[in-house]
Amino acid sequence: MQIGHKRPMLDLNPPVVHEDALSVALVCMPWAVVDMPSLALSTIAPLFEQRGEVEKLDVVYGNIRWLDFLVREVGLKRDHYELIVDAEVFGVGEWVFSSCFRPGTDPRDTSFHDLVSDSEHVDAYAAMFRAAPAFIDELARDLVTSGVDVLGLTTTFDQNIASFALAHRVKELSPRVVTMLGGANCDGVQGTAVHRARTEFDYVIRGEAERSIAPLIARIAGRRKGDESEQDELLRAVPGLCWRSEVDGASVSNPIGPTPVSMNAVPEPVYDHYFRDLGKSPASRLIDVKIPLEASRGCWWGAKHHCTFCGLNGSAMAHRAKPAERVQAEASRAVRRHNVLDLVFSDNILAPDHVVRLTTDMALPAEWDVRLFAEVKSNLNFSQLESLARAGFTQLQPGIESLCTPILRIMRKGVTGWQNVRFLRDCATSRIYPSWNILVGFPGEHDRDYTALIDALPSLHHLLPPAGVFPIKLERFSPYFDDPELGLQILGPSSNLVSAYEGVVDALDDFVYVFESAPAGISPDTHELLREAVANWKANASTSRLVALPAPDNSLVVVDDRSIWPSRETVLRPGLEAEAYRALAKGKTLTALASAMSSLGIAVPEGQLEELLKNWTELGIIFHEDATYVALATGLRW
Repeated sequence: MQIGHKRPMLDLNPPVVHEDALSVALVCMPWAVVDMPSLALSTIAPLFEQRGEVEKLDVVYGNIRWLDFLVREVGLKRDHYELIVDAEVFGVGEWVFSSCFRPGTDPRDTSFHDLVSDSEHVDAYAAMFRAAPAFIDELARDLVTSGVDVLGLTTTFDQNIASFALAHRVKELSPRVVTMLGGANCDGVQGTAVHRARTEFDYVIRGEAERSIAPLIARIAGRRKGDESEQDELLRAVPGLCWRSEVDGASVSNPIGPTPVSMNAVPEPVYDHYFRDLGKSPASRLIDVKIPLEASRGCWWGAKHHCTFCGLNGSAMAHRAKPAERVQAEASRAVRRHNVLDLVFSDNILAPDHVVRLTTDMALPAEWDVRLFAEVKSNLNFSQLESLARAGFTQLQPGIESLCTPILRIMRKGVTGWQNVRFLRDCATSRIYPSWNILVGFPGEHDRDYTALIDALPSLHHLLPPAGVFPIKLERFSPYFDDPELGLQILGPSSNLVSAYEGVVDALDDFVYVFESAPAGISPDTHELLREAVANWKANASTSRLVALPAPDNSLVVVDDRSIWPSRETVLRPGLEAEAYRALAKGKTLTALASAMSSLGIAVPEGQLEELLKNWTELGIIFHEDATYVALATGLRW
């Protein structure tokens, strides 16, 4: 969908170009998604452009070039690229580019090949492994030929080894090029480890880079002009910077700034380079582009109660948000400039103020028909979800993770299982697509925690199922990683990554983000029962329906077309039956339900509510957890 026309972006404050100005190239390597610009590089690029020492700034989408290379030179398809983005086999993206450090190695001779040998895509993965060195050489030669002075790379998830390979080859071709690396994979001790192990990088920036770019570029430009004064002391003042001492060549890691970067210091992203590179790609006609938006950083919930398994926001948990007015203005400018109506919020969790403001007075024009995505907390009420839907939010990631309250307490999620069920039901009513998983393997969970849930899952078949059931991964920076007393035993770096990094890096303890841990929690048998129950849910969801329809006489007709249940219509008579079911839309205990009926002036014969709840439970039209009952039929508002 498109609207309007493209407008030229005006530079109201062009930099004053200094003598011997720099040419800077920022590169987004595989395996970044190809259907979105890099938010990191789009946000950092303006900080380079603002520097007078920078005469030329380019952002190069190596991920798009790699996709084109695979199609053109290797005969693969975009689907093969997406398999690695989706991590069909964890670590395969890193392994593919490890071939750049093992010349002539046959992929079948690597230990990682055993991990993909059972995949139907093993030949495609092996072909990528063989092709990677030629691609890196081609890209490196193009960059050097362009006259680049400074090469900047960003790395998140599986972008490490591809970034190492490009910087290494550029340095081989032109040692004068200054190389730097930043991104989530450089946070904390990881950045220090990367700089020590990979000498092709002159600089590594740990944590948020907004405070580091200006002084670092000034120093690089100064050295180029022959200024060698107080080199070490000047670099020592750059927050989060890893650098090499002029005295002995030792790697030095500066402390990360004492306070997180204010959103006032974060420039508006510029996406022009992405659309330029995508426009040159034959794949452009097959890609539905989305624009990333950054409304906040950190996690307001994690700052209060850090979820035990979550390793996000390693050095910057504190939540900071842009004013809603600025978010709306940036979104509007991006839509108008690039004619794209799919917008993705990168926030770990949408700020409560943004949930309100961006759906009311700061909502984008309704006639644009935008499609928005955001991560939210799953205890939103129905009116909030309805407002999000009206404002154009078509997909949410609520971080549900479980439908069992005891496990959610172990996670420190701050919600209950019945609230998560209510959220799924309300999303169905609001026509919002919630993406979610079930996570298992938490220390302290028991099979009995899952028994009632497995029995209850057939009653949920009309709601959107999870993507699957997955054991938690032990992530660096998570409470489980930092605090062994929480019960998850660390066994060392991920075995997949150990295999993927063969020939690239040996000691991975400070290097990687994901670790192996001893099995915990749910037994293999119960895990398999849960997987089978979820698979059955996924198989039947598209043909299942449970909806409450109001009748003229104020009764409710509950239409049940769930695959595992008899097809029927249950009429809830006006008065106690209909009003009690409506009241359960929010979720109530028996005592609270009786109070609600009393406030409506509805007489409740002794034992009548208990009988209704028992009957509705047998019909599978309510969800019961602990003492709380929740209506399951969609179409209810509260």
